[in-house]
Amino acid sequence: MTVASEKSIFFQALDIESSSERAAYVQQACAGNENLLTAVCALLRENERDVNPVDRPLAAFLPTLSPVGDEEATDSRFTPGTMVGPYKLMERIGEGGFGWVFVAEQQSPVRRRVALKIIKPGMESREVVARFEAERQAIALMDHPNIARVFDANVTETAQPYFVMELVRGVPLTEFCDSHQLDMPERLELFVTICHAVQHAHQKGIIHRDLKPSNILVTLQDGLPLAKVIDFGVAKAIGQSLTVRTIYTRFTSMVGTPAYMSPEQAAMSTGDVDTRSDIYSLGVLLYEVLTGSPPFAPDRLQSAGFDELRKIIREEVPPRPSTRLSTLNNELAGTVAVNRRLAPETLASAMKRDLDWIVMKALDKDRNRRYSTAGAMAEDVSRFLMDQPIAARPPSTWYRFTKFARRNKVVISTVSLVAIALVLGAAVSVWQAREAIRERDEKEVALGEARAAEQAANEARTELEKFNDRLNATTVLLASGRANADAQRWPAAYEAYTEATNVLPKYFLVWLERGGLNAKLGRWDAAATDFAKAVEIGFPIEQAELSGVPQLLFYAGESAAYKTLSEELKTSDKNDPMAVAARGQLAGELSPADAARLADRVEQMLSAIGDADNPEATHEPKTKHRSYAKMFYGVNLYVAGWAHLKAGNNERALQRLKESNGANWFGRGIAHPLIAIAHHRLGNAEDAVRSFEQSQGLLDRILDESVAQSKGSPSIPWIDWVEFLINHREASIVVKGHTPAIDPRIRQMQSFAEATVAD
Repeated sequence: MTVASEKSIFFQALDIESSSERAAYVQQACAGNENLLTAVCALLRENERDVNPVDRPLAAFLPTLSPVGDEEATDSRFTPGTMVGPYKLMERIGEGGFGWVFVAEQQSPVRRRVALKIIKPGMESREVVARFEAERQAIALMDHPNIARVFDANVTETAQPYFVMELVRGVPLTEFCDSHQLDMPERLELFVTICHAVQHAHQKGIIHRDLKPSNILVTLQDGLPLAKVIDFGVAKAIGQSLTVRTIYTRFTSMVGTPAYMSPEQAAMSTGDVDTRSDIYSLGVLLYEVLTGSPPFAPDRLQSAGFDELRKIIREEVPPRPSTRLSTLNNELAGTVAVNRRLAPETLASAMKRDLDWIVMKALDKDRNRRYSTAGAMAEDVSRFLMDQPIAARPPSTWYRFTKFARRNKVVISTVSLVAIALVLGAAVSVWQAREAIRERDEKEVALGEARAAEQAANEARTELEKFNDRLNATTVLLASGRANADAQRWPAAYEAYTEATNVLPKYFLVWLERGGLNAKLGRWDAAATDFAKAVEIGFPIEQAELSGVPQLLFYAGESAAYKTLSEELKTSDKNDPMAVAARGQLAGELSPADAARLADRVEQMLSAIGDADNPEATHEPKTKHRSYAKMFYGVNLYVAGWAHLKAGNNERALQRLKESNGANWFGRGIAHPLIAIAHHRLGNAEDAVRSFEQSQGLLDRILDESVAQSKGSPSIPWIDWVEFLINHREASIVVKGHTPAIDPRIRQMQSFAEATVAD
């Protein structure tokens, strides 16, 4: 037989008027469970008291505390001068529901003043001791500059638990803000630090459950406000017990301060309280810091009956902070404005709409709509302070409508039926009207479409004729540019290409050709800009110039065009040598597996070419020129070495790269930096340095020759030159451990290049 819960037995017993029948029911329902029987009987006795928390207002049964410092209310064992362990009590500064707080002086091992909290004599119930131990362990778990630190914990000779914590000489949060007249940004910055402290506690698995101004003390440290969160006396662990004893909250009690209590706390379901309960309390704190009062007046909550209090907290939506400020009377508005260093007439307008959204999001009755963490709330406030968009947003129109619909189901149903009838009637009328005029309009529409088609055809024909004229003019200009370039009449060639870009700017070939001229002259930034324009227009990747475009775009920092080209090359299925070579230059964009597949394809090409020095052994058509075969063989050796290096096949890469340096081709020697990288990966430190020095020597020789001859481009093709510079820079980072500075000789070459075009 399943035994009912303590709560269900208690409520069922309340419905039985006869004492004897009630007792018999409880005995039967508990089914021999002595602990359950004891708990239910205790609840029934509490309910029969004249003063109980269910039938009387909360204020009626709040304990009446003696004024702080009233020595008659303090046990004689704990008067000033009494020693508690190594701590000498100085004065009592606070009193809670179950404990006293003293200023004490630690005698050893160091002398310092501390705050000592001890359970009141006669209140050592299991629940109170458990709460005290929870507070002690909760604070001990945390280490944050905005949370009071715990120094010690022990029991007195009379077995009363106490703990010793940092003595915070501060004032409550709201009192500090008003007394120091902090403006809105200063208050928000201070609030952000409090959010971070609460976030730290949540990360340690602790919910405070009683965040309020008196539990956040603020003092000045080095001239700046420093907030300290104190009093974790009602804290509970998230998902686990803090002590070996059970911290049990009776379902007829509410833990926390009503003005700062979340709706789920007011529901008195302890298993339903999580970190978002503290988010609600932070929202109340922010509301009070901004407006000078909490959302619900404490006097109203204290005078309300128990059920009315719970209803206010759980169901009533408070006014927005801006609305609260706009409704203050003149005297109170003047005080609030002065405390925030504002003119009274600007008080309401000073509350930005974003602050309304932040506060109301934290105060949402539905905790799923609050901030998920205290850190998220702090981040939103920080975004507001930096004039950035905030994450909080007002409830959508649909969300507000669904809430309204739930409250007014009958009205909504009636209005909906009427609206549907009206809409259907209007729809039928409109349909009939449209059918009546459709036939009349068909001929006019058809005639208009025919006229529009004729006009479009005429415009297209005219545009095509204009395009043909521009294309013919562009062809002439491109031919002129090539002829002048072949004759090394650089200014005339550049002028012809530039004119072609003006005549037909959407034609990729004009940008490619001018980019090639700029690259040949050493004007790499201008060439990269032209190539990027060609990529933007969408030129075919099979263009012969493609083998050099990727390197130049990468070297000049045209990242967007380089990325676009990379994606196109990856998906290219062409087997022509230039496309394969281009993919080789972009191996850095490939995964090791893709690079390995690329290396295999180039190796197949090398096998097909055979020995370039033995034309009889090659598989190329005999019409191929022998020097072309040798040149192409060197290129593919280099590309194969590159791909092997990117795939992690360092030994094979080293072999192919060395072979490419030995082959007789126009880029001979540019593999030195890649050889240095391969040696470095294989652990050959000396060989890596030696290869890098060879790379540096080649760089110096080319630069010195170009500067001596006042040339903007080196003696080797510009494609190989850019490739070499990129790899030399990477080798310097890998082998030498630093990025080389731009060589001043390169800037000299660039000035020579500009002068070449200007001449």
